[in-house]
Amino acid sequence: QVMLGYWPEPGSGLVDGWLPTGDVVRMDERGYFYLVDRIKDMANVSGYKVYTGILDDLLFKHPAVLMAVTIGVPDPERPGSERIKAFIKLKDEYRGKISAAEIIEFCKEKCPPYAVPKYVEFRDDLPLTVTDKLFKRKLREEERRRSG
Repeated sequence: QVMLGYWPEPGSGLVDGWLPTGDVVRMDERGYFYLVDRIKDMANVSGYKVYTGILDDLLFKHPAVLMAVTIGVPDPERPGSERIKAFIKLKDEYRGKISAAEIIEFCKEKCPPYAVPKYVEFRDDLPLTVTDKLFKRKLREEERRRSG
């Protein structure tokens, strides 16, 4: 049990004795659990579930990438569906030397076609939370304002 509920009402916030955290986990054959992503960070691309945390980890493996974060943005051609957008801060020595096409090609080699980012935006800085984690919610809000 993670907790008994929210103070001052024991049991509040629980569903059938469980605390819904919004985490997506997987269990391996030995019974160990691994955090995959957060439900709120999952994108729906033409019916496929894309865990953007996995894409973030993949982009960090590119030698030019210092920081990377991906989100789902509305697909203008398919209402209710999303496309993947990557926000990337490059290492100083790679600024101006890497294109969006190169990042997309890197992803094409390593993930399913529906999970490949359709958009790549390079930034000098990416928003961080007070705990220095990449702030996906702020980027989603920016995209919502931008798309109207």
